[in-house]
Amino acid sequence: MFRDLLKIKNYKLFLLDMMLLGMALAITVPFFILYATQELGMTRGMYGIMMALFALAGFMVNTFVARFSDKAGFKRKYMIMFSLTMSSIAFSSYFFVHTPHIFIMMYVFFAGLGAPAMPQMYASARESIDASTSSKNAVFANTVLRSMFSFGFLFGPLVGTVLLKSFGFAGLFGGTILCYVVALLTILLFYKDIEKPVIVREEGYVEPAIPNLLRDMYLLVPFLAFVFLHIGQWMYTLNMPLFVTEYLGESESNVGYLASLCAGLEVPFMIILGIMASKMQTRTLLMIGAVLGGGYYFSIGVFDSVIAMLIGQLALAFFLAILLGLGISYFQDILPDFPGYASTLFSNAMIVGQLLGNLLGGFMSGIVGLGNVFFVSAMFIAIAFVLLIFTKPVKMEDIV
Repeated sequence: MFRDLLKIKNYKLFLLDMMLLGMALAITVPFFILYATQELGMTRGMYGIMMALFALAGFMVNTFVARFSDKAGFKRKYMIMFSLTMSSIAFSSYFFVHTPHIFIMMYVFFAGLGAPAMPQMYASARESIDASTSSKNAVFANTVLRSMFSFGFLFGPLVGTVLLKSFGFAGLFGGTILCYVVALLTILLFYKDIEKPVIVREEGYVEPAIPNLLRDMYLLVPFLAFVFLHIGQWMYTLNMPLFVTEYLGESESNVGYLASLCAGLEVPFMIILGIMASKMQTRTLLMIGAVLGGGYYFSIGVFDSVIAMLIGQLALAFFLAILLGLGISYFQDILPDFPGYASTLFSNAMIVGQLLGNLLGGFMSGIVGLGNVFFVSAMFIAIAFVLLIFTKPVKMEDIV
């Protein structure tokens, strides 16, 4: 099955570039707050505002691009190249901007313009898949692509640590820029245009209207479900280090063990799920993932044990593999005629969930305490599970 995917136009290119995108982010993300607060002089509040503004900018740019990215004549290649260029400029701000407020404006503006790179890459890959003889393996193909992003994200922190020790923050930001530039050059040199079949329309044919998230309930319900899934996940991500070190009184190394074990399990789970998705409805797998994820978050508040959390990484990794690996395919299956808009919905749900999850994570931990905040995470997952019940089921024969 995987060998068939390699014959799809541009697929090998996207595998490489997804890994580079994951590595580019992972090199800098763990150390970004250290640079912003210790070197640039930001307060934690300023850093939080910057990341919130970045999320908002990415949401707005993605939404704008999605409105016309599926129209005839739109060249995704140039949109991807433009976005990669903007991301490179955003991180290059380190080298010539040394004032916090200007850095925030530069980073938010250019990183926001770089947000469409991944959803447009997914959309282009889906068009290549649909135009190939492997269209029946679309879910598996998307899952493998997302696993390559996770693969890059797995090794990125290690690369970032080496660069930081060897070259300081200049090496850190330079490594991220290099990943984006290499991805840009591969798109420029090796991307092949997808030949879409010319469809002859009968007289009186009306082009399908571009979907509207607020108007079409079959989009709004799954979008909200994914937002709630990401809220639960990001509330956990924010509070887990504090829970382990402050509430349980364990060493900081346990935080690293938990994060590394989960990331390491995600990649093989994504591959396995891609195969399972060819035999099961994507919605069914998403609901199973919600049960596992919600169950894990609930168990944290019950057991109050690092050992239990380490064992629970099996459930968490399976949940994240389903959420991140199959989510893009679910939206694309709902909107087969609008791969760009569908991919953007998935990305925007993740952005909104991340923003609200970080805000609510800090707010709720102050209200209910670190010992109970994960029950709140489980509650959001439970709400998402209920919403998934009412989403549109997608059958594999409909995809074919």
